Amino acid sequence: MEEKITDVKIDSLKPRMKTLPSFKYLQIVRDETVVQVKADGEFTLLSYSEAGSCTVNLWGRARLGFPALNEFHKAMQGTGVKDAKLLCELYAMEGGRPLKLPDYIHYVKSGKPELLEKVRIGVFDLLSVDGSQVQQSYAWKLEEVGGWLSNCRLCHVLPYAKPSTLEEVEAFWRRWVEETGYEGLVARSNGDLYKVKPFSEVDAVIIGINKRKLFWSNRVTSVVLALMDDQGRFVEIGDCASGIDREAQSSLWKLVDFKVMENSEILWVKPLVVCTVRFTDLFKGKNTVYVYDEKHGYLYQNLMDFVRLRHPRLICFRPDKKVTPVDLRIEQIPMDFWKDVWAVSKALGK
Repeated sequence: MEEKITDVKIDSLKPRMKTLPSFKYLQIVRDETVVQVKADGEFTLLSYSEAGSCTVNLWGRARLGFPALNEFHKAMQGTGVKDAKLLCELYAMEGGRPLKLPDYIHYVKSGKPELLEKVRIGVFDLLSVDGSQVQQSYAWKLEEVGGWLSNCRLCHVLPYAKPSTLEEVEAFWRRWVEETGYEGLVARSNGDLYKVKPFSEVDAVIIGINKRKLFWSNRVTSVVLALMDDQGRFVEIGDCASGIDREAQSSLWKLVDFKVMENSEILWVKPLVVCTVRFTDLFKGKNTVYVYDEKHGYLYQNLMDFVRLRHPRLICFRPDKKVTPVDLRIEQIPMDFWKDVWAVSKALGK
């Protein structure tokens, strides 16, 4: 595999997805809704031209000359297409089961031919063909690319379906997520884009450290989390103490050097560290909204009717994510869903 750094930026191409806690909340539109598996891989731009093919990731790293890409290029040469741009996930597969992102990264970094053979190209969108943007429906694009790659082994369109009922979505989920092991589903329906995983997750930023017992031993055991609205304000979504092991406790202590303000309970820090947090459910809350100021810290704006995470657990840090309204968008929790949480709570008298 050959690698080189380019100045190509693909951030704007990354799909902006909302999070559904279950596929059972999906509103199906007949002949329009498409559900597709989500691979735990690296978001990538896949470029083809008659002269050659390459992939480019979010950091501008171009990759050439690996087995799946070679197979893709050979297949495209037989289509009559002169150039095309597609979106895909590069991920690893072994024994018919998709692997996790760390496995893919390990295989790529190893450079070993036998491990690079396990790298897959999973296409999920077609952007342009011969210099023209593709205007056809999403399902049409998947079918078109599927035809191009029909004889390939290492590159393919990620499995998808056009369900008419929730029962069909459930069957698709059972086959590809529960039995095959894909990370979850991506659903396109009624103009919206959703991701659904076995556990609900959000990407949030740490804005504060709770002064719990071990805080006085230079260890952090609980943090304050926030999302961002489209105005760049921080919407606090609660505390997280689960999943912070001893190593993470020591690492998070370094945030003390970025203190911006504090009170008797919380040491507020610069919004620098993004993490993925898994939760079991949501409950209604009055959430504080802040504007962050480099000089004065977090400035209180108002209280917002929103939700908090039930049983949050820190899964991992996300150095690939930025503290922006795009990566930390509040819409990770769809409005229609949190409004339902409030409606149910009201009906129960809570």
